[in-house]
Amino acid sequence: MQYRPEHTDLLEAIQEFLLKDILPFVKEEDMLAYKTLVSWNMLGVVARELKNARPLLEEDTRALARIVGTEVNPTGLGDRELWQSAQRLSKTAAQKLRASKALPGSAEWAAVKEIVKHNLQIANPRFGAE
Repeated sequence: MQYRPEHTDLLEAIQEFLLKDILPFVKEEDMLAYKTLVSWNMLGVVARELKNARPLLEEDTRALARIVGTEVNPTGLGDRELWQSAQRLSKTAAQKLRASKALPGSAEWAAVKEIVKHNLQIANPRFGAE
């Protein structure tokens, strides 16, 4: 067995390198500083996806299936199949929500709000979605 850091630990080490070792040297170059910060942020997104994306996508798929009125077992799907299933359900749910004009407070509204929160947990966890 090989003892090595987790992939998220490696990504966090690269983030720290960019922020502490690179950014101070490029802070006077606006474009390089900007690209360094964007790279730092994207590494964080990738790390959060690797840690949390699968369980959140499974929850989202179940919620979308409820909106559409179908059943799905996301735990039985591979990663690619799960993503494709969520995309199909999302399109169908959007059509259904537009047609029904779901209102705040409805079960559909709550499901969509939860899905948006999951997206923000990955993309920008500092942004509170209340």
